[in-house]
Amino acid sequence: MLRFKLSNLLLLAAICLRGIASAQETSGIDLTSLDKLLNVEISTAVKYKQTTREAPASVTIITAEEIERYGYRTFEEVFRSVRGFYTSNDRNYSYVGIRGFSRPTDYNNRVLLLINGHTVNENIQGAAGIGTDVSMAMDAVERIEIVRGPGSAVYGTYAMFAVVNVITKTGNAIDGFKASAEAGSYGSRSGSVAFGKAFDTGADLHISGVWADVQGQDLYYREYDDPNTNHGVAEGLDGDEYHSLFGSLTSGGLALRGYAAAREKGIPTGAWEINFNDDTARTLDRILFLDLKYTRHIGVDKRVTMRGYFDHYYYKGWYPYEIMFLETYNGYWGGSECQLDWDILPNNRLTLGSEFQKHFQAQYRTWDANATNFDHDKPYNLLSFYIQNEYQATERLSFTLGLRTDRYSSVGNTTTPRGAVVFHPTRSSTVKLLYGEAFRIPNLYELFYEDTDYKPNPGLESEKIRTLEAVWEQQFNSVLAGAVSLYDYRMRDLIDPSIDPSDEFLQYQNISRVEARGLELELN
Repeated sequence: MLRFKLSNLLLLAAICLRGIASAQETSGIDLTSLDKLLNVEISTAVKYKQTTREAPASVTIITAEEIERYGYRTFEEVFRSVRGFYTSNDRNYSYVGIRGFSRPTDYNNRVLLLINGHTVNENIQGAAGIGTDVSMAMDAVERIEIVRGPGSAVYGTYAMFAVVNVITKTGNAIDGFKASAEAGSYGSRSGSVAFGKAFDTGADLHISGVWADVQGQDLYYREYDDPNTNHGVAEGLDGDEYHSLFGSLTSGGLALRGYAAAREKGIPTGAWEINFNDDTARTLDRILFLDLKYTRHIGVDKRVTMRGYFDHYYYKGWYPYEIMFLETYNGYWGGSECQLDWDILPNNRLTLGSEFQKHFQAQYRTWDANATNFDHDKPYNLLSFYIQNEYQATERLSFTLGLRTDRYSSVGNTTTPRGAVVFHPTRSSTVKLLYGEAFRIPNLYELFYEDTDYKPNPGLESEKIRTLEAVWEQQFNSVLAGAVSLYDYRMRDLIDPSIDPSDEFLQYQNISRVEARGLELELN
């Protein structure tokens, strides 16, 4: 195994980028066309608008033009093109790994997924769907903002490795009615529609939806190559049917948004030792949210943002053994958030915020025809406070400090800080030094699950991560930009099942640690 010191990697990256930067500084190339992209205003990093150069984070923007050019249909396909991201798929769900870390069947609960700033992660496993289980009409997406690194100082739980915010187009940008349809191999059929209009009153309406039905292919699995299991061929079991609807109505400082999605997916793999080639094996996912947001400026130096929201998530799985085994998740929750942005000085912005969540239902149930194996409903509440200060010391140098505390009725308090220095040595280059911490609360399954092999552990603590990162972003000419990122992260209290020697039962415990160092290079 090769081992590198972070200082050596930083020196190597600096030499490489400096050589290219020196060459382009004398070329006299006009930078305005790429400037337009690099100065897109985003709001994910700090919950108010900044350009990607100003943002105290390592940011990637996937634009509507890129989505159209490469034909992305799901967020999974988008992530395959993103620096430091990689994906996998078990023909039921899709998973994203970031910076070398991915655990199969963790359901992406160390990544925070947002749609227009609204959290999509559900409240049972903390899962964030990135495949067809969270579908959208992709031609109605304006951009996808991907912010690497810890985001808990702004967003709380799950934002350990990244925050992904999907920004939809305005009705004015759609400007009319658009529809598309396609058909392909393996019985694939799909269609999408989008309608948008800006009214003379100032109101803006966006409605979009997608529907798809994929019959799927017959699949061969060598492990099941036996006459009793159809010679290892799963016939007609890879089907995937999904649909979703998104709507947005804005007027002045008021914005009402809603999203609903459903998907039913066959399981062709014989996972979890279920009966192979059984057409009753499948999963169902349903997601719903409503979000009402109001923004008002108070004078020239203050802005107040208030929002309320309601969410629902439902999952059901059919797993055929000798008798059918079923499991369901059923979650309902709502919340409110208030945020004040105050420019207390011309070069200093203070952000204060508070969020409250009430989880009315967080139920996990498993049963078969003979008995109910597990049925727990564990509602919980969350109260959060956060503060952040951005100080623009000079035109080229800024400092950001932030702190958030979250109190969960189920697991107690967690406090997470962040800090960043952003420096622009030249008009075309940016250096960022970033520090952040983040956490993931233990989910319902890890806290309370019990059966003949497992026992609960209501004393579990949250997983935690600390990340240190150095980023150099360089614009070389009107069509070429690059980035170098060096990072070091350390995770502790990772939750894994472990045998309790006192009674030989398995129990989820905070026992694992992970350390990683990495170098990322990118040219666009």
